[in-house]
Formats: sequence, C-alpha cells, structure tokens
Amino acid sequence: MRERRRRERLPFIQMDARVKVGRGFFSNHWTEVQVNDFSKLGMAIVSDHEFKEGEKLQFSLRLNTEVGDITVERAEALVRNSRVGDDGTIYGLEFPGNQKTSIGESLGRIESVLTRYKAVSERIRS
Repeated sequence: MRERRRRERLPFIQMDARVKVGRGFFSNHWTEVQVNDFSKLGMAIVSDHEFKEGEKLQFSLRLNTEVGDITVERAEALVRNSRVGDDGTIYGLEFPGNQKTSIGESLGRIESVLTRYKAVSERIRS
C-alpha cells in the first residue's frame, strides 16, 4: 500500500489517550483508546466506539516519560479513514492546523520525544 501521510508516524513509549464521545454540547463521556502511531499532524487509534469519516473528535493525550509527562488536553482531530484490525477498528485521525498554539507545541514536543526514542531504539537493535 502506498504511504499517503505527509510525515512518518512514530512508535511511542507509553501514551494514554481518550476521546470524547457523544453529540451533546455538555457531554462529558470520555472513552480510552489505544494509540497505534503518532506524528504532530495526526495519529492512528484503536477503539471499540464507532466514528464516521469526516467526524470531528475531541481528544486528550499524555505521554509518560522518565523526566515528566507531556499532556495535550481537549485538542481536535478529524477522522480521515478506518479499517478493521486485529484489536478493533483502527481510525486514522488528522490534527487540524488551527489548534491553539500551546496544543500545537505539545504535539510537536511529543513527536520530538518519539523521534529521539525511535533513534535510540534503532541504535540499540543494531
């Protein structure tokens, strides 16, 4: 399959993620999801909850590292595609470019940490 992403998605150390579900303005129901891969432009998640292509989601992330956590609270993503995987439905999400500056910076920091982690992991395996 031809890669269509603008940036390579990266493995992660330990990332907790949750997505807000429900259509109501005052809905506070959040569901935990599994992150498959990540870049500052988007990520893939696995969820039992059904999302539709083009749907706007609100999500929160926490990357746990030895030197502290990087958190992203109440950011937005658009569902771009979905496919059935071994562990559930995998959703490809894209982060819109008009996020708050602090959210964009946190997504960039997470990508930076994951990039360094990947480089170290590859050196250890070599």
